[in-house]
Amino acid sequence: MPDLSDQHKHDLGDAILELDQALFAGFVVPMPDQADVRAFLADIGAGEATRIEQRDDHLGLYHWVADGLHARIAVDGGAIRFGWRVIAWPDELLVAQRHAVWQEPDGTLVDITPAMVDGTETLFAPDDRETSSTKRYRILHVSPDRSNEIAERVASLKGGQRAYEERRAAKAGQSLLDWIAVKHFTDPLIAALPALTAACDVFDARLHRLPDLVEPRPDDYDEAVEDPWEPAWETEYARDKLIDWDIDRETAMMTVEDGLDALGLPDTREPAPDTEEN
Repeated sequence: MPDLSDQHKHDLGDAILELDQALFAGFVVPMPDQADVRAFLADIGAGEATRIEQRDDHLGLYHWVADGLHARIAVDGGAIRFGWRVIAWPDELLVAQRHAVWQEPDGTLVDITPAMVDGTETLFAPDDRETSSTKRYRILHVSPDRSNEIAERVASLKGGQRAYEERRAAKAGQSLLDWIAVKHFTDPLIAALPALTAACDVFDARLHRLPDLVEPRPDDYDEAVEDPWEPAWETEYARDKLIDWDIDRETAMMTVEDGLDALGLPDTREPAPDTEEN
């Protein structure tokens, strides 16, 4: 596997970040004392989460986080703290991204790595253990109570229709109420959210292939007779593959959004900032 240069890592890190920011647009940084966050981090085995400063830093490097931190430490000292960075789609999904932050010489923790979500703070939970996990997920979605709608539909059944549905329910080993609930009121998010997290896992699992997709400058390239060599050409094919790999994640996210619409549930993600000038 070829070694990636710093330029390669910046090019590919920026490309991965752009795709992640698009997929997780509107997610927020949750509060550390939320019960669902605390339970999630306990399952992961992480330490107590705190909100720390998210600082713009030209040395910060997405995906190759430790490399960016080593570069900052070489300039200003300090140390690396490993752990998890947590974001949330309220009421629907928590995402913990394997992460590391800079511990300044005075002990202050600062996140210098570009983030998937907007804001000036990161929710960081320390965890110094080695792990192969890139991201972990906790589905928060709870199906809405539709018992009244189910009861009304059952009550509306006429004699022959009711008898027909009762026979089908009995054949399936279900009560009439349960049969009607499954037939007409199945929650699409019960399948759509796990499908989304599975697509995300597949995307992340493919990232180790990126070094093999980089195309270095050919030894016989002659700038005297050809265009001046552009370093970005070396990662162009790899960046194109990232876009291809992302299609399954985008499709899965659209299915989740369709499920919300079908249930009449609000989309609790925050809208993108309005950057248009008035």
